[in-house]
Amino acid sequence: MRALKALLIVMGAIIVAGFAFIGWEVYQRATNPDHPRSFARREAPAAAAVASPAATATLSTGTAAAVSALPLGSRIGAMVEAGGRVVFHVTLPDGREELRILDPRSGSSQTAVSTAAASATAPTLAQPQAATP
Repeated sequence: MRALKALLIVMGAIIVAGFAFIGWEVYQRATNPDHPRSFARREAPAAAAVASPAATATLSTGTAAAVSALPLGSRIGAMVEAGGRVVFHVTLPDGREELRILDPRSGSSQTAVSTAAASATAPTLAQPQAATP
């Protein structure tokens, strides 16, 4: 019976220590923005700049330059955060589509994938003709 009581006390202490560790880790992530797994939201500067022209003035110079490098009339579609960078889909006025990667910390932008514009003279597949009896 003493062994069972000792085991119960040890398991209770382990549970209390586990909750204390979880509480400490949540506190660290919530209060330290430099923590590798911080809860702090990192806004995508590209989205803010496209949403309103006034927002461009609040961005860092490099980020504003990367966003303003888009041709007039470009549309930004889906955005995804990937490894501290923002990957976004851009439809250019001439019909081409691109995937661009923006690093919010440095403001650098690069084109990852680019497609050719849809051609008006694109070949079409011939429809099979029905055999005449």
